Amino acid sequence: MSKNKFYIIYIGIGLLYLIVKLIFVSAGYLHFGAIYHGLVPAVLMTLAGLVGLYSLKRDKPIKELSAVLIAMPVLLFIITPPFMYYKQGDEWLTEGRLPVLIIYEVLAVVQFIYSLNERKN
Repeated sequence: MSKNKFYIIYIGIGLLYLIVKLIFVSAGYLHFGAIYHGLVPAVLMTLAGLVGLYSLKRDKPIKELSAVLIAMPVLLFIITPPFMYYKQGDEWLTEGRLPVLIIYEVLAVVQFIYSLNERKN
């Protein structure tokens, strides 16, 4: 797979974090402020992917970027459950939050495996 395609798919997976929040907010399961919590990983992952695309365009690949692309989903996987508990307290898995947590964790694992696989190639 070409590096361009890798970065575009990485950005797409990153944007899914925000799309999931938008869907759950529009369905009435989450409050409007939850969109901001989906925006953070989406923006960070999009920026990392854009940096990768830009480095390819300049023909100067950044070696450390692959480590960042692997670390971000791992951090998201680790940080999301405690953050949700911190923000929601004892109700952190009620009212549509559990499906969002599951989707976020699955997206993080998929993105991690995808990045790890690309680094091996």
